[in-house]
Amino acid sequence: MIVKLIKPKQNIQYDITNACAAYSWSGSASEAARNFEFEYLNAPYDDTMKLPAVETGDFVSLTDDREGEVFYGQISGIERSSQTGSITFSAMDMMKNLLESTDQKNFKNITAEAIATEICADAQIPIRYLYPTGINIKSMICDEMSLYDIIMAGYTKAHKISGDKYFAMIYKRGLGVYKSEWIVSKFTLSDQGNIFESDIQETMEETKNRIKILDSKGKQIGEVKDEDSISNFGVFQTIYKQEKGVDAVTAATAKLKTTPTQTIKISAIGDINCISCYYVAVTDGATGLSGRYWIASDKHTWSNGSRNHKMDLTLKFEAVMSEVETKEVTQKKVKKTTNRKG
Repeated sequence: MIVKLIKPKQNIQYDITNACAAYSWSGSASEAARNFEFEYLNAPYDDTMKLPAVETGDFVSLTDDREGEVFYGQISGIERSSQTGSITFSAMDMMKNLLESTDQKNFKNITAEAIATEICADAQIPIRYLYPTGINIKSMICDEMSLYDIIMAGYTKAHKISGDKYFAMIYKRGLGVYKSEWIVSKFTLSDQGNIFESDIQETMEETKNRIKILDSKGKQIGEVKDEDSISNFGVFQTIYKQEKGVDAVTAATAKLKTTPTQTIKISAIGDINCISCYYVAVTDGATGLSGRYWIASDKHTWSNGSRNHKMDLTLKFEAVMSEVETKEVTQKKVKKTTNRKG
């Protein structure tokens, strides 16, 4: 791996790999943006150690020999220290721009991918790929929302119609929105080869096995449920309010969570393709895990001059989409009156 410090204003790049005692690259489905942290050597009184100064606004990249650049992000803050040792700096990819910028929009008769295209054009964010849902959104009002939330609100509308789950990430310095179906190719996490430690935690906190469907006036018009789950665990209920242009049964069914949620934590030899929102194959005799699991979060750590690469993964059985809701505006009927003369 190669770590570079990039100063765009001066048009200068420095290879600082050997000046990093350790570094880590991480992300999660819930946070969207990916982060990079590095421990940078600090010896302010040693004239023989001439290292480029890290400044706010500088960029840092992480490059793999085979996969190419896997991270490019900006350092948003720094610290100075008189102590000899190392200082930890952190950078975040350009998803930060979408997460921390807000706007107000009113969309009509448009697809989720067209919404994302418009938002990225305004924010000057390059586009790598936008999953083509082909689903028309009749109306979507966004009242002072983050640009990321606006994009995901559009894909949430599509999700309620198609049942597909989508995720957004920065890939090769551009935004990509993908369907949750990607799996790490030709790779298996195994207790016989690369797993150091594994652990499973189980909770019923997210279980929902009966969904009542309500109309705009709050009247129940339908219901979806899972009898096996109700028999095993009792009733855990929530509601779904009918939306225009959305099949109520499909949307309500998508809210069902019929079994206890299991969270799997695995520490293993690192592979940079194991990142959040991808699936990975697992075979672990100690926990009984066998099959395809979804990566909810990942942290890759390098030490000892990049020679040691370890990853810590949080896995789930099913993909979880970052769903964003928008305000529903109902038009009130205005009663017409006529003036009569005489």
